[in-house]
Amino acid sequence: MRTGHSTLRALAGVVVAGVTVWTIGVPLDARQIRAGVLATWKDLETWTQYHDDTRETEKGLGLVLSGGGGQMRLAFSARLEGRFPNKPPASVAIEAAADPMANPNTLRNPTLHFLVTSPDDKRTVLELSNRMVVDNPAPGAMVNDAVARIKPEEFASLAWAKAIKANVFMVDVEFSADQLKALQKYAESLFVKKS
Repeated sequence: MRTGHSTLRALAGVVVAGVTVWTIGVPLDARQIRAGVLATWKDLETWTQYHDDTRETEKGLGLVLSGGGGQMRLAFSARLEGRFPNKPPASVAIEAAADPMANPNTLRNPTLHFLVTSPDDKRTVLELSNRMVVDNPAPGAMVNDAVARIKPEEFASLAWAKAIKANVFMVDVEFSADQLKALQKYAESLFVKKS
């Protein structure tokens, strides 16, 4: 009689099935956030990497934004088709991360919005808080990093802005003139046209 072994096999099968279903249910973006401990980009740092598995070229721009409440890190990344892309991406990911030197006891809510001043002095708000996939989605949990996706048209409004102020995890920050220039140059490398 080997009833103990068959019970263990059945239990192991249920555990494997449960883990598989849980893994599939986790949003892909949440598992691929490069923020948090991996948010090591320097201000104005760019990168380009070709991915053989998807035949896409990833281009990115890292920024360290400052403001009255401290520093926050933002990275823009997009995947373009092919090794030598010539078309804009379907979307641009914005990865937000708390600065590694930030006070770990500061409450950080999952907020991300931009106050954009266009070249003709029109002000618009780009609210992305509801699109964010955070590292810890539990109610009241401390958020350290998140990612949100925007359309190329929305990214164009940021790239050719005269000024940008942002609220990242409840910290007010502002883009410097050099960061605005880098953002525009990055948009040009993505073939995103001025709107």
